[in-house]
Amino acid sequence: MGNLFQDSEDDGFVIKLRGLPWSTTVDEILKFFDGVNVRNGRAGVQITTSRNGRPSGEAFVEVEDEVDMENALGKNKEHLGNRYIEVFKVKRKEMDWMLQHTGIVEGNAFDQGCVRLRGLPFESKKDDIAQFFGGLEIIPNGITLVEDPFNGRPTGEAYVQFVDKETAERALQKH
Repeated sequence: MGNLFQDSEDDGFVIKLRGLPWSTTVDEILKFFDGVNVRNGRAGVQITTSRNGRPSGEAFVEVEDEVDMENALGKNKEHLGNRYIEVFKVKRKEMDWMLQHTGIVEGNAFDQGCVRLRGLPFESKKDDIAQFFGGLEIIPNGITLVEDPFNGRPTGEAYVQFVDKETAERALQKH
């Protein structure tokens, strides 16, 4: 019998929130999940926007392990402000696809050291990206190659989570 929540190492423990007030902040989400270990703290929360740049009422949160996943899922239908929030498990591929095709609340990702790469060769591997950014500290499991969730093919995009905003700024100078 395999692990109930983790299909592969790359899937991690990702949850999706739906029904958030549009004004919700990362700190409010962290408070909502008090007692749940969010992977990489604030950087583990991604509040999405619609294509027009407005908050979508949805967010993705990566938690540390199966126990945290169970505790987070236990918050399903609890209230944040006057709204009840849906909490459910998703695969990392869904999160990556959504972040690629919608967006994240401005200032959230880059301020936490996350950089989006575009135009990568389709055969790029995580090791290639790590080597390119040699000398700059990337958090553990901090490289995500984006795949089309329908056919599993690489899109030529990736997200790299550096240890802080300053390191991300140095990474951008390599362009």
